[in-house]
Amino acid sequence: MNKIFRLAASAALALCACVAGPAGATDWPKKPITLIVPFPPGGFTDNVTRAVSIELGKELGQSIIVDNRPGAGGRIGTNAILRAPKDGYTIGLGVPATLSLLPVIDPAFAKLSTQYAPITMGVQGYLAIAINPEKTKARTFKEFVEYAKSNPGKVSYGTPGAGTSFNLWGEVIADAAGFTPLHVPYKGEAPAITDLLGGQIDFMLVTGASKSHVESGRLKVLATTGRARWSAFPDAPTLKEAGLGKELVASGWMAFIAPAGTPQPILDRLNAAFVKALRQPSVEKVLSNQGYSVVASPPQEVSKVVQEEVKSFSQIIKSGKVKLE
Repeated sequence: MNKIFRLAASAALALCACVAGPAGATDWPKKPITLIVPFPPGGFTDNVTRAVSIELGKELGQSIIVDNRPGAGGRIGTNAILRAPKDGYTIGLGVPATLSLLPVIDPAFAKLSTQYAPITMGVQGYLAIAINPEKTKARTFKEFVEYAKSNPGKVSYGTPGAGTSFNLWGEVIADAAGFTPLHVPYKGEAPAITDLLGGQIDFMLVTGASKSHVESGRLKVLATTGRARWSAFPDAPTLKEAGLGKELVASGWMAFIAPAGTPQPILDRLNAAFVKALRQPSVEKVLSNQGYSVVASPPQEVSKVVQEEVKSFSQIIKSGKVKLE
């Protein structure tokens, strides 16, 4: 009888452990969750994350603390995400610049894909080439290219940071158009747009976060980087339509990730909560107004997109036509 009792007790303990799951997954979360954004406040990453975090907090029953950690083209914030405790209480935002480009241009991030666990592909959009119409009088992309070619070494463009995907695509587009611009890196999209509005730089690739400036007439979009016209700026042609001569597609997506090793039950809970939050009508409205479409995917979609972009970015860098700072 004692042996039977011991076996029964052992089975009960095993069952309790199984139900509890790793890291107490059944009663997770017990405290607020920090969501690290590797870029400064005010840009597109911050706008999207804050809109989603409110509904995410409701789904999980805890506050979501958005923690901006800008610097070094997203490296500082990304490192903070990767090195966080693997308990689900620190998660983060990933974009092409951090998840797809860093492994190509920085040896320190060569194994990045093994250091994070994807949660969901949140949103997808494109980029737009914008100018200050008061400074640069070009009415079309073709006119702007002619202006840039006739003023070698004088045309500058801003980006959210050196070595970002904005930097890469800016160089790719300029190379395809046949001019060489001066790159001016900033610590995020918002300060770069401020200088574009002030006439300190000539053009930049912008996201849907600049929509209000375009609608007010302070900025003018010359072309967009999708295969078809982008809903954020429906009157602007694609680069191919604008006369670039070939199709060039540059996507601007945002994904959410956790440190590798985060227990699977917690990752599953996070994915379900993010999907529900992203699909809330109030969130979709905010995102669509900025030109983003909600994806709210399974985790595998993040890995698929990143793998495809790493391959594409590697080919661009190896071609030798594009040199990033």
